[in-house]
Amino acid sequence: MAADKNNNKIRSFITRLISGLLLITALFFTLYTGGDLLLCVCAVLSICGLIELFQVFKLANSRLAYIGYLLTIFYYIMIYYYRSTGILLFLIILLLLLLMFYVFSFPKFNIKQVSMIFFGIIYVAVTFSFIYLIRTRSLYGIYFVWLIFISSWGSDTCAYCVGMLFGKHKLSPILSPNKTVEGGIGGIVGSMLLGALYTYIMFYKINSNIQISCIRVGVACGIGAIISIIGDLTASAIKRDFKVKDYGNIIPGHGGILDRFDSVIFTAPALYFILSL
Repeated sequence: MAADKNNNKIRSFITRLISGLLLITALFFTLYTGGDLLLCVCAVLSICGLIELFQVFKLANSRLAYIGYLLTIFYYIMIYYYRSTGILLFLIILLLLLLMFYVFSFPKFNIKQVSMIFFGIIYVAVTFSFIYLIRTRSLYGIYFVWLIFISSWGSDTCAYCVGMLFGKHKLSPILSPNKTVEGGIGGIVGSMLLGALYTYIMFYKINSNIQISCIRVGVACGIGAIISIIGDLTASAIKRDFKVKDYGNIIPGHGGILDRFDSVIFTAPALYFILSL
């Protein structure tokens, strides 16, 4: 029995490792290429994430959900032509169209369900698009876009290591029993150091003609790390509310799109505005 458990753990670890390496490879190629490829990938990830979220909401196969998918595609078309200036206009159109559908299909859907669709599109599709917006914002977007993942995945890795070694005080015992205050602090400090080191290598060693403050980027990554923790806990809270373990299983060993990108989608818009400042 013990041998079977060990074998299962080993197989699970190998599966998680292989899928993680494939994910990172695909991510590197997509972010490096940028442009239309990145836009399409963000759109596909948004649709997949919405399907997962709407399944949790028990709305995935409803007409209301399909309207949400179509509006997500429309949103990415607007982003392609108008970049960030199209976001406000889209949100107004989104609200008006959903309310029109709610009124003319009444009482088939209630206001709670309509609100879930509205929330889902902002929570998944709009936040995902900021990866593309950072990548295309300027000539330096190809460098800055990696800060999203340093602030989220880098922070998560540092938090895990510090928490394993020094973690004693629970950060959120109900939502995430394994997270500790010490781990959270380690994740924030670790992401700041990683961001500063990344900036030093990229802008002082590789591109010495471009001067970017390591301290400022480190602080930006630290703020991004704090927001990534909130994003992670938010995803956990939604799952707790609806009593599900994972959003999906599309990524072997990692769960669904939202399980893997829950902190990324919070960090991306935050870093976009921090870097803009």
